[in-house]
Amino acid sequence: MNYAQDALWWRLAHPTIRDLASLLTAPPLWHTGCELPTRELLGEHGFRLLLQWDEQWQRDPQRQPEKLTRNRYALGKYAEDLLAYWFTHVPHAKLLAANLPVYNHDADGNSTLGEIDYIVELNGTPYHLELACKYHGSATGEQMAGLNPRDTLARKQRKLQRQLALLASPQAQATLRQHNIASEPIRSASIVRGIGFTATGKLPPPFPPQAWSGIWTTTAHILPEHARYYRLNRTEYLAPARITQPETISRSQITPAALYAQVAPRPDGYWHEELRVMVVAE
Repeated sequence: MNYAQDALWWRLAHPTIRDLASLLTAPPLWHTGCELPTRELLGEHGFRLLLQWDEQWQRDPQRQPEKLTRNRYALGKYAEDLLAYWFTHVPHAKLLAANLPVYNHDADGNSTLGEIDYIVELNGTPYHLELACKYHGSATGEQMAGLNPRDTLARKQRKLQRQLALLASPQAQATLRQHNIASEPIRSASIVRGIGFTATGKLPPPFPPQAWSGIWTTTAHILPEHARYYRLNRTEYLAPARITQPETISRSQITPAALYAQVAPRPDGYWHEELRVMVVAE
């Protein structure tokens, strides 16, 4: 599935709001067995709020919190802060804790057992939520890795399952009590976002059919010669690109070890992403 073609991207223009919208609505890259439903995350007024904030933040840039500015820090932390802002400002959510460390107390001192991304109430139901945003690929869709080949998808999947099980540990239960958070009946759920890249642009099972997919390649020569492209900074991975013409590059300017958006002009005067491409070193 090419999520970049969703009609949502015709409506939203502010970069930060587009990133937030992607975290809220993008399809999961893989199934954990305990995905948080989009309707729970968005709430009854989610789309209306996104449109309202998009208009307000474009009209008055001072409305955007400084900490939510792109390129201030790593992608994972940026994504976590975006969702924390959402949970703090929407009527159907109540954020109880974020980035909550769980310590293992032993004879050698305190070591970190893990970290809980969020404890949040959504429509009155308490959740333990874990967020993952990954961009991995391979020619066939097997043994997928990021631009750093040591960053494997299988490793991230195993780590996420451990994070989702963390709440059941005695150490996590003690941490919740220390923060006056009732441990029952909190549900653990995942928010998995990202893109899977293959040579064909299609993801094989067991990836969900609706997962966002793109092209994996070791050479730019397989891409359309006369198309225009945009090299994405790491904190620009979350949402489909929307850029100006001077920011575009030609195929000949593409170099390995980066993600690119193939872009085309639209009536709003901007160039919009049509396809995401991962170019890896041979």
